Amino acid sequence: MGMANPHLGKTIAAFHAVVHRTKNRLVAIPVKVQRDLGLGRRRNNHLVLYSIRPSGLGRWNHHLSYLTYDNEFAIPADVTRIRPGDPVDVKLHRVIPDGDALAPAALPPSPASLLATLAEEAGEDPRVDGSVRLDDYLYPTHA
Repeated sequence: MGMANPHLGKTIAAFHAVVHRTKNRLVAIPVKVQRDLGLGRRRNNHLVLYSIRPSGLGRWNHHLSYLTYDNEFAIPADVTRIRPGDPVDVKLHRVIPDGDALAPAALPPSPASLLATLAEEAGEDPRVDGSVRLDDYLYPTHA
């Protein structure tokens, strides 16, 4: 039987933590794990796919959560067995950059601007007689 989410089969980091008592059930990712994964403090932070359970026992709960500026995530309300101050085991499976899928994509350059750019890059044309001697250039006569 396969997993519901194939990403759960891979663990990129595992750690033990204590749920914050005063911060709405936040779990902080340890600094070493942040460094190892290249997580920095950022305003619109990433999403994480993770598994969590009470320390050492019970079934794993799998969730997606946004990271806070300080790389913490909140345990969802449907996980009622884990309370503030409880030690937990955490496995991070995936870090997903946050981006707006509905934001307009950058428009490709217009054909006219592409031609103008190519003309600028081509430089000067050494022919000065225009197309008057075109046949001579295309069909040189052999002596």
